Amino acid sequence: MSLVGSGIKEIIILFAKTLGIYAILSVFFYCYVGILDPQGEYYSPFFAKYSLIEFILKTLIYPIMWILECLGYNMVNHGNNVSIAHERGILIYHACLGIDIMIAYVSLVCGFPGKKKIQYLFIGITFIHVLNIIRMLAIILMIKTNPLFANTAHDLFNYIGYASIIGLFYFWVTKHGYFSAKT
Repeated sequence: MSLVGSGIKEIIILFAKTLGIYAILSVFFYCYVGILDPQGEYYSPFFAKYSLIEFILKTLIYPIMWILECLGYNMVNHGNNVSIAHERGILIYHACLGIDIMIAYVSLVCGFPGKKKIQYLFIGITFIHVLNIIRMLAIILMIKTNPLFANTAHDLFNYIGYASIIGLFYFWVTKHGYFSAKT
């Protein structure tokens, strides 16, 4: 059986292309994080002032606080720490923002041939962000109601998030992507 005839060469190219896109986006992101570090050699006050990371952090924190306040909780926010008053809260690091999984999703969609990429990139990134808000809401409520299971809830919601992104990518690939063109 020939590699070319079996389609393995095509799959290897798709895989290499996707990994290449992921590597490039990841390097750019970590360089960007370095530019935002005030102790860094390449610190940029301009990028720090208009930080994408701060924007994403605020678009996570404000809806979380608003929803929980609507549910009757008194909320406390100090920088990247969010909690219900007089309770343990969550500390949102840049790794918690969902940017790494957004990069993975963008790499998958851009690495595979298909239609409606821009639409699915927008839907996917928005979906990841909303899912992250729900995840953090659930973790905060778990800390309030059953603090012993907060770490388990954190891991469980991460796995649910990853499975949801794989499901969204699968839907795009089968409806508009690589495998839809093959059938």
